[in-house]
This record gives sequence, structure tokens and C-alpha cells, in this order.
Amino acid sequence: MGRRSSQGFTHILRLLAATLSVASLLAGLAGCAGLTNGAKSASPASGDQGSSTQKRDSSQQQGPVSTLLDADGNGRLASSLSAYIDEVLADPYVSDYERPFLEQAKKEGRVSTTVYEKVWSDYKTCMVDHGFPEPKLERFPNGMMDIMQHAVGTDEQEERWRDAYADCYLRFSHVQGLYGQQQGNPNLYANVDEAVVDCMRREGVVPPSYTVKDFNDGQTLLQTEGWTDAKDKLGYDFGDARVRGCKASQGWSSSSADDPVEYLW
Repeated sequence: MGRRSSQGFTHILRLLAATLSVASLLAGLAGCAGLTNGAKSASPASGDQGSSTQKRDSSQQQGPVSTLLDADGNGRLASSLSAYIDEVLADPYVSDYERPFLEQAKKEGRVSTTVYEKVWSDYKTCMVDHGFPEPKLERFPNGMMDIMQHAVGTDEQEERWRDAYADCYLRFSHVQGLYGQQQGNPNLYANVDEAVVDCMRREGVVPPSYTVKDFNDGQTLLQTEGWTDAKDKLGYDFGDARVRGCKASQGWSSSSADDPVEYLW
């Protein structure tokens, strides 16, 4: 099985960003009274505690567009993190902004925490330059960072936010993706679900016997039965920050009704 171009890595990120409008639509159809994190996937408000802004009884959480990134013949992204960094650097879609950070990662063998914090700090500055309040970020135990869900504005406001987000986030999407594999997927599994489950096992939030099938069965339950009926059948605590960090490492945003909400409008 031949290796596909690492361009697919960025293509997936771009497709994910392109689904922002769909994510907002899905949130509305699911009965969410005005919450979105806007990024990468539709995020569920996982609970029915009665908050006027957080009522939802079904999960619309979706993983990345593809469950298989560019795999080699062994189902891995690359033979090593160093080799994967080489592939990321070879992607023609690497931005001029992030290339020096990736080259530094090549020299050092990994993306440093300093670099990771720098690109997210620049993201916040970029959003401010686009006329938004300084974004509030979530940080998970494995070091991954993600944007906070925000209360939905008008269609015009959301379109303006999506345009700004695309400009500010996509310029460092390769650094984000590489850091995610480094922190959450040291075995470099190409299959997203396998990477998430492996991470959850290593974090101790599921037993060693927990499988990808178990995980996928849980996702199906969330979609078919809704959050209230499915939450105790997942085999893990959906809201556990370690679980969410594992998902974030694969570009998968998830949120719960207990999460703080950012008000932009």
C-alpha cells in the first residue's frame, strides 16, 4: 500500500474548517439554544440541566472528516515522529508563518511547549485584530489547547467570526496537528478512532480491554439515543478533561454543558 501525500493532512483541516456553517446548523437542529465552539466539528452540550443556553438532549458530536489520515502500510502516519515532521514540512500548504516553528521542531525532535503557546498567543492577537474580544482558550491535561464554545450570534456575526477564525487558525494548523500527534498519539496511528482510544487507555480513563468498536458503539448511542439515555453506557466519562484532551489531539472538539461559555456579541 503506497503512501498518499501528506497534503491530505492539511486538506482535512481545511475541510474541517469549511464545515463551520454546517456545525452551527447541526447545533441548531439538535435543539441547542445558542451554543457553538465553531471549530472543526459540531460540539454537543452534553446535558439537560435546564440552562436556557445549554438545553440539548442529543449528541451531534462528529469526528474529523476522515477517520483515516495518510497511512503507511502499517496503518501509521509515519515510522517515527521525526519522519512525520519531515512529511508535514513537505506539505506545500505549510504557511510562511508556521514553517520556522516546524523547522525548529525538526531540529529539536518535537514541538516545544514554548512554540505551542506562542502560536496560540498569536491566534488570540489575530482574532483581536479582526475586531473580536481576546479569545478564551481551554487547556487539557495533555497540553492540548482549543477554543472555548461561544454563544451564537446572528448569521452575519457568525460568518464574520468564521472568516476570522479561518484566517487566524489555519495559519498554524500544521503546528497544531503535529503537536496533537506528539502529545496524544505517540504510536502515530493513522486511524483517528484508534488514536483516540489508545490515548484514552494510556490516560487510564478506560480499561485496557476497551476497543475501537466499544468507542464507535458509544458514538452511535449518542447519536441515536441522545445524551441523557446514552451517557452512562459509553464506558467513559464524556466530560473528563483527559478524554477531551485525547480527542483534541486528533482535531476533535467536544464540549459539555458544564463548560464555560464565551460571549462575543
